[in-house]
Amino acid sequence: MSLVIDIHVLHAYPLSNLNRDEFGSPKIAVLGGVERTRISSACQKRGCRINTESVLGDRALRTRRIPEKVAAELRARGWDEKEALDAGQAIALSAPFSGLKLADAGTTNVMLFVPESVIADLADLAAAHRELLAPAAELARAQADAADKTKPKGKAKAPDLDKDTKAKIAELRDTIRAVLCRRNGSIAAFGRMLANTPEATVDGSIAVAHATTTHAGEKQPDFFTAVDDIPGSDNGSAHMGQHAHASGTFYRYATINVDELVRNLDNDQAMAREIIHAFLTEFACHVPTAKKNSTAPFTPPALVHMVVRADQPMNLSGAFEAPVTADDTSGWTAPSITALDRHAAAVNSFLGDEHLRAAAHSGTADLTQVTALGTHIPRLNTLVSTITDTALAPAGQQ
Repeated sequence: MSLVIDIHVLHAYPLSNLNRDEFGSPKIAVLGGVERTRISSACQKRGCRINTESVLGDRALRTRRIPEKVAAELRARGWDEKEALDAGQAIALSAPFSGLKLADAGTTNVMLFVPESVIADLADLAAAHRELLAPAAELARAQADAADKTKPKGKAKAPDLDKDTKAKIAELRDTIRAVLCRRNGSIAAFGRMLANTPEATVDGSIAVAHATTTHAGEKQPDFFTAVDDIPGSDNGSAHMGQHAHASGTFYRYATINVDELVRNLDNDQAMAREIIHAFLTEFACHVPTAKKNSTAPFTPPALVHMVVRADQPMNLSGAFEAPVTADDTSGWTAPSITALDRHAAAVNSFLGDEHLRAAAHSGTADLTQVTALGTHIPRLNTLVSTITDTALAPAGQQ
């Protein structure tokens, strides 16, 4: 049993292409036997993470370009280009993580997720241990080659080092490991996984579902031309093409494991409060930014429903397993609100309310007929604060 916050959002997006597939069309999913428009969980999660970090003022970097970033930091400190690049690559290569190597482009072969402050700390290590960087990188290459059973020939040879140098390199590599394993609020919230490296792995406390339309979706082609401001004798367009767009009311869902977040933050309640408040606010109104300049899809949510539970997360997408239908006056949003309200009532009746700590809702739609989504709190910031306060209240006061 864990204390969790569930956030359910019904959000009507206008004609847009918020999350594209490999052909440039809106992503789709088949649910309830019909095709729906979809926004992937990864798309939503990254956008929410970046904006939440901006509110917190503490960025994390998910990147393969740690060597490049460290080199840039060293160049800013006066190192020449080659020495800085060699040092950045040596620092990354020396991290004692199983399977970590440098790709041909000089990036790491896997994505690392670290606090942005780590870059300066790695540059400090490079400057403090300049004479150890080359042998440390050479030793790391030899050890990686020895462990690679797919590379029987041409393995790098370990450098001939004295005992004292080996000890210093081991200490340096342990320090690099500790720096790269560091976490901040964003990593505590969204998690980090590095294969074969359990000490760097953090189980994320925030889970985000794929968003789908509550109704059957249909792609709509958009034929366009680009007009040349200096026309020629042919009077034709400078460019023409066709893009696919879609519109609809989406059900979006995310959940925060409050207990896990607090554990990941070493019981820093103040930081947990900041993260929860920032994420809930961001997720409630989130609009993916794909093709934003050509569609301007910046609509507010129709309904935001938040719940604090002391048992388990509860995704309410079952409300839309049978697609809602619209007539020429209702649109999709009103029947979607009705479907969610009825499903929430059924879930509450089925599970009981002994584990329900709080439930409330807000939004821009007409919510006067809502009966099962808790207290109506008109202002989003007040709703988020109420839910956050309840979730972080001492046991017995929730």
